[in-house]
Amino acid sequence: MGNNSFGPYLKQYGCFIVLNISPIRKTLQIFQNPILYGCTRDLLAIRGVGESEIRISLLKGELNTKIRAGEIRVVCSDVDLLQFNENQKHFLMSAGITNGLEITAAIGTLTYAKREDIFLIGTKNSSNRIFYTPERFINGLYDGNKFHISVTHNGRGIFEGVDYNVLESGGPGTGYDSIEIISFLPSASSDLRCTYTVRV
Repeated sequence: MGNNSFGPYLKQYGCFIVLNISPIRKTLQIFQNPILYGCTRDLLAIRGVGESEIRISLLKGELNTKIRAGEIRVVCSDVDLLQFNENQKHFLMSAGITNGLEITAAIGTLTYAKREDIFLIGTKNSSNRIFYTPERFINGLYDGNKFHISVTHNGRGIFEGVDYNVLESGGPGTGYDSIEIISFLPSASSDLRCTYTVRV
């Protein structure tokens, strides 16, 4: 059982299936669910597990640890794992993940552009939680691709839905242009930057 109270029901679409290839042929536990040696489990089918739990676990959780230990291999993945970090992208590819890691489009037909390492705008006074991007960004499906803003605090990645939420300051439908920090209070020494995609 996963920890996301917003995903208690069974999935309808998508897959993230891992195969137990443990060198010592042991039964593994992932998201508190057993996987026998030589068997597979679709982690998206576990109640309370969604794309965000899988993304975080791949970055710094039990999926990351078990892949590096050679205990599991991903045999099906069509979840959004868009990567702006080349090392993480190569790590995921080495684990068997080939879909959802990068944006694909024919040359000359791009209707969007990437903005990298942009400073967030807002007062850092250990009480303010709302910060803004210089322009509206895409957060979701656009032109056949799925985009998410990525945010760093003092050079380390923080996570949407865990450390921050994305907001439309003008109200629903006006476009995403801000984030709300929810896991800490940025101080004067906080370095908040982001990478995102915009319509062109």
